Amino acid sequence: MTAPDPAPAAGAGAGDGPGRAVPTAIGHVAVITADLDRFRAFYEDVIGLRTALVLRMAGPPGLRHALFLVTAVSFVHAVERPGYDPAADGLGTEIGFRGRVDHLAFHVASVADLEAVRDRLVAVGASEGVVTPLGPVHSVHFRDPDGLEGEVTATNPAWDPSRDGRDVVEDDPDPTPFLRLLAEAT
Repeated sequence: MTAPDPAPAAGAGAGDGPGRAVPTAIGHVAVITADLDRFRAFYEDVIGLRTALVLRMAGPPGLRHALFLVTAVSFVHAVERPGYDPAADGLGTEIGFRGRVDHLAFHVASVADLEAVRDRLVAVGASEGVVTPLGPVHSVHFRDPDGLEGEVTATNPAWDPSRDGRDVVEDDPDPTPFLRLLAEAT
């Protein structure tokens, strides 16, 4: 596996440099929680994040999850797993032993950039290369050399939230980030 090119300078985008598609932001960091309502209260009231959407998966395993806005394209994606107990799973509170991050996602500027990154992932055996529409984004999953699950995402310009059957919306206090993403993609 070859080392990736360094990240672009601040303000640089995927079109900068020698035509190499690169992430423009962290798309989301997915974390596990046993109590989504408690998690939401803390991250809204104490940290100051805004909740964009609270959803429940329409199919198995039927988990609740929520998206907390950090920037226009970056979110904390909290997934509720009832009964989750980090200590029982052998995870600690000390740095290096916490283990609550499920996966992370990098956002790229366009579907063409997503396809370019996908091709590089497939070339090194880190992904099967399947592009999946997931609500407001297209996603390619990968595993890094240490086995961490990841995604690369690009805005899905064809997404229509009123016709998305993957999840049931429980609460949408701030759906505007997704509408902004869609506006930027068109």
